[in-house]
Amino acid sequence: MRAAVLHGPNDLRIEERPRPAPGPGQVLVQVLASGVCNSDLHRVKAADVPRLPVVLGHECAGKVVECGAGARVAPGTRVAVYPLLWCGQCPSCRRKLYECCASYSYHGSRADGGLAEFIVTRPENLVPLPNAVDDEEAAMTEPAAVALHALNRAGLRPGEKVAVIGAGTIGLIAAQIARARGAESVVLLDVVEQQLEFARRLGFTKAARSDSSDAPESVRKLAGGDGPDVVLEAAGSPATYSLAIDLAPAGARVVFMGNIGGDLLVPQKRVSSILRKELRILGTWNSSLVQPENEWAAVHAMVARKEIDLKALISHRIALEELPAAIRMMQERREPYHKVMVRPTAD
Repeated sequence: MRAAVLHGPNDLRIEERPRPAPGPGQVLVQVLASGVCNSDLHRVKAADVPRLPVVLGHECAGKVVECGAGARVAPGTRVAVYPLLWCGQCPSCRRKLYECCASYSYHGSRADGGLAEFIVTRPENLVPLPNAVDDEEAAMTEPAAVALHALNRAGLRPGEKVAVIGAGTIGLIAAQIARARGAESVVLLDVVEQQLEFARRLGFTKAARSDSSDAPESVRKLAGGDGPDVVLEAAGSPATYSLAIDLAPAGARVVFMGNIGGDLLVPQKRVSSILRKELRILGTWNSSLVQPENEWAAVHAMVARKEIDLKALISHRIALEELPAAIRMMQERREPYHKVMVRPTAD
């Protein structure tokens, strides 16, 4: 099979490898669509992964083609692959907080991933797909479920107001989900005007620059009332983490979601504002298959009901052989992009 294998910093190769065979309790999935995440750009640049070489990719979907002993999944079943391989033994796993597993593995960094023609995984990591969800939408389940998980952490209720900092793929999906789940208003912020224009084309007319000196006041006016009930940080920088605190009015919930690049220094005045506004600061990472809901199945249901449009975020469709060049384009930001979708095999 062909696979995108990371060997070292900026050393990503498309290689021929033997087709993997599923062991006991495992399944072999033919990958029909696989997304490229911005985290993959960092992995390629720094080779900051627990093992090398490794097949990249943690956003994938396909169909089951073979089962090992004890794995009972009907061949031909269309599935999305949940990338986190939880241990099942640690305190978090015993509480079914699998996304907080202390001894997890992960497709695309600690275990071979889905930027390949085939992937071996476990039956419990497969989420069957409804007919109304196609392969590309299924491959975007992972970022969509991450966005949904953040809003679930916030406890978003219908009629509330939401501000999303970062109009990238996950931020735009979070905005769509908030709208679908009854948010009264959704304000999107970014430093890149092209991102905000794209958000407006998706129907989010309340969009503003996050690097503006009057951003907190602009967001309050755009959201209406006292401002947003939920502030979701989806950009991942010290500046936007600080902005999320400053945007939040009294009693709001702030969800930190973006993988931060650099240390966050919180001045005394900002800490005092957290206390005086009685903010609720929440962290989020990954998504859940079990609580408070199966967020992957929930995403599929929203796609099937056309409440969210994931395919609108696909800016590039490429073959596996084109991936190294696409990664360089994304790293250097030579052209605008959202989700780059790879078709490792043709069905």
